[in-house]
Amino acid sequence: MSAFRRIAVNRLHLPDGRVLPNHVIELRDGRVTAYYPLTEELPSTEWLGGDYYLTEAE
Repeated sequence: MSAFRRIAVNRLHLPDGRVLPNHVIELRDGRVTAYYPLTEELPSTEWLGGDYYLTEAE
């Protein structure tokens, strides 16, 4: 069974240089599968705060 994790961060840094404020990142088996703006409180979301740097490999 694959491991699913949902985290929220203050700033998501994309590989193209854009910085997106207050975003949720979904990971499966440690790999990013989706990201989207944090618009409401979501169940099972871990608030990490700070910055997350998304790399080309993810």
